[in-house]
Amino acid sequence: MTAVLRSVFAPDALRVVVEEAYGLVVEGCMLLRSFVNDVYEVRSVGGRHVLKIYCHGRRSNAEVAWELEFVAHLAAAGVPVARIVPLVGGQLVGELAAPEGPRPFALSEHVDGCKPEEPFDGTLHRDFGRLVARLHTAGDSFRAVRPGRGFILERMLDEPLAAVLSALRDQPETRDVVRRVAARARRQIVEHADGLDRGPCHGDVSLDNIRLTSGGLVIYDFDLAGDGWRASDLTGVRATPFWDAFAAGYTEVRPLGPRDLAVLPWLAVAGTVANLRFHLVDKPRFRGTESVDEGWAARELASLQAIADDLI
Repeated sequence: MTAVLRSVFAPDALRVVVEEAYGLVVEGCMLLRSFVNDVYEVRSVGGRHVLKIYCHGRRSNAEVAWELEFVAHLAAAGVPVARIVPLVGGQLVGELAAPEGPRPFALSEHVDGCKPEEPFDGTLHRDFGRLVARLHTAGDSFRAVRPGRGFILERMLDEPLAAVLSALRDQPETRDVVRRVAARARRQIVEHADGLDRGPCHGDVSLDNIRLTSGGLVIYDFDLAGDGWRASDLTGVRATPFWDAFAAGYTEVRPLGPRDLAVLPWLAVAGTVANLRFHLVDKPRFRGTESVDEGWAARELASLQAIADDLI
């Protein structure tokens, strides 16, 4: 058979999979989103659920299981998350055979509510900060039964940087900006590393992964979760006008040390380089090279240029 980059399962076929794997009586299934992972809404006699089918080769079953166990731990600790639904046998992650190779899958409860919409305000971000601090605090007591994805500097910065520099080989001036900013960031992170708060992180803290519900904010989508520096979860919000409100809410629940605050801009650089790898290297593999012109890569490069102008 000709090699396949990625497949998309037919919703009707997944009805049978869900019924057998979870013991639910499925009334309907529809595809919500097909991107890095495929996400489906499943309607059953018991209510609505979300089925996530992870792409092949990006995460091991053990890493996905770590993610789901972390979410289950947060739910048990009272953190508002999308609760994981175990399979009939009790495990949290299953596996589907696909043309490109095995793909892990998981089912969670559907979260009612909506995404926050502009105009945003300080009250929303103060609540957001409290929620992320609760997540980090609950994570302190998480004891994984298997190794998860660890965010060490080589994985956070060095590996993405090598891929980005290769992708920019025909743009020497831009390449040099990225290299210089990343080198400065690495030195600063190493200098502050010993004093940083470390533990399980969400990995993608933004309002895109928040639902406003009648009971308050709910956080979901832990696809990028792993063990790392907690400050890395704060870099996205720091770049918004609502950072002070978010930080005020966060510190009502959990302190932010001076080293964590000092390293935030440099962890943001590492995150930007990782985003560049996704938009310049990873995404074109499954969305095509035209996706580079969507503007995301240009925005990240402009961000690094601004950092080079201001901080170096």
